[in-house]
Amino acid sequence: MAKQPVYSFTEENHSHNGIIATLLGGGSLVTLLALVLVSVFMKGEAPYWSGAFGFMGIAMSVCGLSYGFTSFHDDCKYGFFCKFGTLLSAAAIAVWFFVVCIGLAG
Repeated sequence: MAKQPVYSFTEENHSHNGIIATLLGGGSLVTLLALVLVSVFMKGEAPYWSGAFGFMGIAMSVCGLSYGFTSFHDDCKYGFFCKFGTLLSAAAIAVWFFVVCIGLAG
């Protein structure tokens, strides 16, 4: 006897704030990677606008962490993006912190 397919018709989706947190954390890390590549290709003589993009990356990671924490209060069935977005944004903040500390030490 063949197994009958199981269909699930639910209205519950992923948390929108969790998805936003994931996108902001990922965007922050992509910004960091782009600025590191610009600095490497220019042999450490990155232009002044790179600081503005760095500040934007830090702001994105802080906003992502904020959205990640608020996403845990949303009514959603799946908590993947809530957890992943919060962890990704926290990791981005940690990496940005180390980059700023290395920049201040040099």
